[in-house]
Amino acid sequence: MATDRSDKLHFEWRASTEKFDYFVLGIICALCAFIGQAYKPHGSMSISDALELISLLVLVLAAISGFKRLEQTILVSAVNSQRLHALEAKGGMVEKMQSGLSLINAATGDFYSPEQAVVRVQKLDKKIKLLEEPLQKHKQMALIYYKRRNLSALIGFLLLIAARISSVYL
Repeated sequence: MATDRSDKLHFEWRASTEKFDYFVLGIICALCAFIGQAYKPHGSMSISDALELISLLVLVLAAISGFKRLEQTILVSAVNSQRLHALEAKGGMVEKMQSGLSLINAATGDFYSPEQAVVRVQKLDKKIKLLEEPLQKHKQMALIYYKRRNLSALIGFLLLIAARISSVYL
């Protein structure tokens, strides 16, 4: 069972993760704009021109991966929200059934007979199980895009440095 401290820590972690994702994506997009603005192709492509162009393309891939990660993170939150709502509704219904309390939904005013409550719990159970697969899929995709974004950003940045150094020495 969650406590106030663990909930607070989770929300702080989530906010920090989102801010970090936005920050990294902002830097990647700024690098793309910097390279795109300064890039001027010449008649014959030198090594530094080629490295700079490849750097731009890799950083664009990093930006796309960053946007896709944000999209998957939002989908994880949406599916998780539905799943948690179903879990809480099921838990509340089962608790009332076991304690013999009236089966009235205080939020909506709906009344459930014992038979309707059992059917409702079964439907919620099915919904919870159905949401598990999409939740895991979106979590996995968010992780893949996270790794792809970071690797592409690192490679793109290193290629940009190599392009700038090679333009001086070659």
